[in-house]
Amino acid sequence: MNKAIKAVSVVAGLLLIMLFVYAVLSPWNQGPAGYSSCAATITFSELKQENDNGIYVTEVLEIEDEGSCNPRYGLRWGYIDLSLMNDEDLTYYEATGVNIIDNYSGNNTFHWTQEELSFERNLSAQISNDNGTEFPIHIQNEMTGDREDYNHSSKYPRYSLTISVGDKIKIYGSGSDADGPAREGWSLKIRYVTGETVSEIKIA
Repeated sequence: MNKAIKAVSVVAGLLLIMLFVYAVLSPWNQGPAGYSSCAATITFSELKQENDNGIYVTEVLEIEDEGSCNPRYGLRWGYIDLSLMNDEDLTYYEATGVNIIDNYSGNNTFHWTQEELSFERNLSAQISNDNGTEFPIHIQNEMTGDREDYNHSSKYPRYSLTISVGDKIKIYGSGSDADGPAREGWSLKIRYVTGETVSEIKIA
């Protein structure tokens, strides 16, 4: 009986240790989900269309308290979800930011083969060449973040891309350069992957 109790105690102790290690090493602990004090404030410009080309653009103007979310890695596009909402506030399209970057050009051969990198660059080119029919939201990442480095990550090639001043989010409507769904009255919702709202910008 005592042996059985000891065995159960050992198993319970091992489970507690495993849970603790998972909580410390989990990738969620490298982003907003792991930081209850995350207080980053991101300021975006209004969505503007140039020359009736059908592409509405908002730009990151300022980021405050970014370090409170992730002192080591910065505020990554992988932590951000973007939703295109119609005029009835229904979700038409949504994606995680890191998956819709249209100008990826990394060449991290230390961690990745040329075949893998070519796949990433080709995917980015596919997004860039799309006029909004398949990808109504594009991100143009400017690589201006102080911790942003194509050659840093071994998790996946685009993992280290962070939100930084000058980055642009492009919403595709109808015009000379676009054939997407967006129109006046629609909006862009930007959230952390944990569900907390970062910003909501109306197409006016």
